[in-house]
Amino acid sequence: MRLTGVFIAIVAVGLLVGWLIGLGDAAVAEIGAPAPDFDVELIDGGSFALSETSGTTVVINLWASWCLPCRDEIPAISAYANENPEITVVGIAVDDPAEADTRAFALEVGATYPLALDTDDVTDKYPHFGLPATYVVDSEGVIRAFHNGVVDDATLTALVAEADPPAG
Repeated sequence: MRLTGVFIAIVAVGLLVGWLIGLGDAAVAEIGAPAPDFDVELIDGGSFALSETSGTTVVINLWASWCLPCRDEIPAISAYANENPEITVVGIAVDDPAEADTRAFALEVGATYPLALDTDDVTDKYPHFGLPATYVVDSEGVIRAFHNGVVDDATLTALVAEADPPAG
């Protein structure tokens, strides 16, 4: 019986070490740490690379076409993006099973900010507990805020203020 317990403990430690080694150098989003770079395909063509937004505050919204709360928040995010053109806003479809569904959804909701497909494992780099989820990256490329759940104008304003507080 005692050997079984020791064996289970050794296997558990081995699995943990294997998992940690498997993480390797993969960057994972963390408040106060540099934002992991990604380069994703935009739904309307072209691409979006986080590394090309240096000097700009970036709102990264993770969503899916099957996510009802995501559908509800997109008009608020569109309004925020329109009212704050100095802020870069991008929505990334994660956990979406069919690219065609994602594209149809994007057309249906009429988002006014760039929407992308997760073509660079963004969901692995930016962990979330369900959808929608929103990260804010400051103008120096550091993650300053995270919100899991629906955002509205007030929430986005507060999250961005955490990232780049107004001078004065």
